[in-house]
Amino acid sequence: MESSPRTRLLQQAEKILLHPIHPHLISYCPTMDLIAIVTDEENLDVYRINGQRAFGLKRKNSDASIDCICWEFNGQAIAVAWSDGYTDILSSETGKVIHKDLPPPTSKLQTTRIQCIGWGLNFIDVEAVKRRTGLSKKRKVQSIDVGATPSSEFGVPTTEEWDAFRDGTTLEDFLQRQPDLQALDVAPDLPNQLAMMDMETLLPKLPAIPLPPAQPFMRAPPADSGAFSTQVQVDSLLHSHHMKDQNSVDMFIRCTDLGTVHPSIYDSLETVDVRLPPAWSMESKTLMHTSHPYSCSHGLLVEAKAANNAHKKLAYIPLTLGFIPSAGIYLHLIASKTSQLQNLLLYLQQCLQRIRTFWKHSQDLPTKFMMNISETLEEKGQGNLVQNLYHLACTGTCSPMIKEWLVDELAEQGHKRWDHTVSTSLTTLLALVHENLLPALDRCSIVISRLRGLAQYHDQGWIFSGPVSDFSALLIHIKNLRLLAHTTLLYAGDSKRQFLSFSKWLRFCIDFEATELDSQSRQEMENRDPGVDIGMVLEYIQYGLTRSDLGPFLKTADQLEPKQRNSGPESYADTRKAIELLKEEGGYKTGALCMDLVLQHFGEGCKALLKQTSAWQESNTTMDCGLVLEAEPLHPEAMDMRMVFTPSQATANDAISTYISTVLESQPGQLNMHRLTHAPSITGLPTDLLAYAATILAFPDGAKVLDAKFVDDEEILVLLSYEAAPDAVEGEEEKKKKKKKDAATTTTTCVLLSIPYIQSRRTTTTSSSATTTTTTTTTRLPIPSQTIPFNPLPPTSFPSHLLPSGSPTPLHLRTRVFVTPEWVEQCTRHVFERRFTPLKMVVNGRKGRRVVVVLGSDMKHYRVLDLDFKGKKTEDDEGKDVGERGEDADWESSSGDIEMIG
Repeated sequence: MESSPRTRLLQQAEKILLHPIHPHLISYCPTMDLIAIVTDEENLDVYRINGQRAFGLKRKNSDASIDCICWEFNGQAIAVAWSDGYTDILSSETGKVIHKDLPPPTSKLQTTRIQCIGWGLNFIDVEAVKRRTGLSKKRKVQSIDVGATPSSEFGVPTTEEWDAFRDGTTLEDFLQRQPDLQALDVAPDLPNQLAMMDMETLLPKLPAIPLPPAQPFMRAPPADSGAFSTQVQVDSLLHSHHMKDQNSVDMFIRCTDLGTVHPSIYDSLETVDVRLPPAWSMESKTLMHTSHPYSCSHGLLVEAKAANNAHKKLAYIPLTLGFIPSAGIYLHLIASKTSQLQNLLLYLQQCLQRIRTFWKHSQDLPTKFMMNISETLEEKGQGNLVQNLYHLACTGTCSPMIKEWLVDELAEQGHKRWDHTVSTSLTTLLALVHENLLPALDRCSIVISRLRGLAQYHDQGWIFSGPVSDFSALLIHIKNLRLLAHTTLLYAGDSKRQFLSFSKWLRFCIDFEATELDSQSRQEMENRDPGVDIGMVLEYIQYGLTRSDLGPFLKTADQLEPKQRNSGPESYADTRKAIELLKEEGGYKTGALCMDLVLQHFGEGCKALLKQTSAWQESNTTMDCGLVLEAEPLHPEAMDMRMVFTPSQATANDAISTYISTVLESQPGQLNMHRLTHAPSITGLPTDLLAYAATILAFPDGAKVLDAKFVDDEEILVLLSYEAAPDAVEGEEEKKKKKKKDAATTTTTCVLLSIPYIQSRRTTTTSSSATTTTTTTTTRLPIPSQTIPFNPLPPTSFPSHLLPSGSPTPLHLRTRVFVTPEWVEQCTRHVFERRFTPLKMVVNGRKGRRVVVVLGSDMKHYRVLDLDFKGKKTEDDEGKDVGERGEDADWESSSGDIEMIG
């Protein structure tokens, strides 16, 4: 007999996989219904909620394995860390790789592996967001509640804050996949708006880079070999929506097995190297990361041990990003522009590589056609192909060998291939230079000019430690590239016009030589004008047929002589002089005309510029304190951490509370909860630690905590299994059958508990006893009115818990809560049938989308349960709330109509 609807959640999806997955490599997208898993074949597969595969990433090689995965906070991308230390970032909208093989954050010779990845958002002006969401400390205490009415000190209602919470904007609205910044309306004042004004928004978007040409005998179209092959990818990297949010920065954090932490802004390739103080002599391994947009201190759950001691400690270590409040509003400008400069550099490199590919493609096929006839003419001693074609164009007399080549070997089909290949390749090359390369150079000049202005009008060494002349040198490189690109555009246009005339003349020669000597068709063709410019044809035969004018511009830097390659960057005057000498066929500097070499010099200058910003970030990032939480071996999966902001009504200063849940291997029936209340920016412990509390939830005998995850800022889900008699879990009919067989038989029951750890603002407690009912403003399944108690420890004990020599709080000083079976039953949200044994769960507690993914013990089977599902009320219950219906009110089964909260 099935459980009552009160203890059954709506099952939205269920899927059985062919291969088992790694339990620690399953994650639910924060904003979309996408589930990312990694199978034992080391392949990343992302499934939609209906079980359909959306996209994935194949294994790199037979020796590679995936260490960790992490979704971006807004669900736009997912990061995959491989065992070789490199990281791939995939777009969740296209499934394509945005950044491939991000290098390991350290340059040591030993292999560095990524153990943990964190991805979060940090606000620059936190008070502006708090005012928008109604949580600013400047608001009155009465306006914190949605239903409260502001009143004067005499109790008379006022209209001072009558528009507070008018539209119900919350923090979740800022964390959406594509937040409506205009609706959120968190804009800087007029001086800051003028400072943040961006001219790039007036420019047209950069187009996608076309795929390389298909080679002969290819069964499939050419594979996508770059990150800018579609317009969606270009927009996500160069015209991203988050770049317009001037009040926030994206933080991408990678933690290695060497104990180093590497934060970067806006997925920048330049990272910061932060580690524990060397004086501690401790080895560390980061297990988990958490952050909050209101706090510039990220929380790290670290397993640390002394270098000469095998005893491990679980510690909370804050990673404080001091550069966020220090730079102010200019942080977004500098971080976004430097990241955009990196992406533009990648765009230029791929664009130039694709230009060389099409130019080489336009040369390969004609070379093959001319190779055989050139060898034959050389063997017969009849000159070369250029001389014979030049003679044919001037006199109209065709030698027998050239006629045989035109009629039998080249023929009409070969000419069509020749004409199509060269004309198409040159057309694409012109479009790449005109529509891709030159506009990207213009954007680079705007970005560098913007950064040069900030460096010029601020104190020396503020962020950019180098001189302003470094920016001027980068602008000279862009000027040289722009001149070379325009010259390439002119030469490519001339080559295309000359080839079209040559192709038209060549087709006329093929048709003419294919006719009989005395035929009427030959006589008509002799009297007909071919309609081509013979002078342009002769020029192409003499110069463009065997060697292209684009060669000096499009050759790679490796093809240059070592002296030219290592001579250093050329000035703009030297580049102009080299172009003039090329036109006059004089001696010129080959390095000055090689766009690949000039682009390399530009890339080296950009890297030096980015290293300055990385050094500034590293000098303002600290990770030099920590609090010891546990010292016994832990359950590797049953742990979670979450930062919560709760506006303080008692004091003027708002604080951040970090909640940590762990399960000890020696005590599987107990859930350890830690609460650290600290300042938004932790500069040191215990100075910024306002309160610390530790609570133990002791479940009934025989119970075992399989997993525990925080849903949102109010509830925590606990996956619990316990031994129970049939009378407690079965229906009446099944109880009678089982009693006949064996009355003493016990069964293992797995349930999902929802326990509040913070008093909900939506609830009003009517009593403080354990049997108290709860009145809610939203209709949800009943939950206990009592939250987990946290009794703060005395501040004098804080120094004894600090790293490196601290110890955890003794068990007898922690608050112990004995959970009764009645309380478990009241907290139960879902009871699993015996054919499905849960192992692990992943929770997504975002606004309007609260679901939990439960993985089975076979590691092939998972289910998606909806936490916000409610059944449709019966006619007898219409007009009554939960408190009026009481505990035994009936709800319709899940097969009926359903409603989704949010």
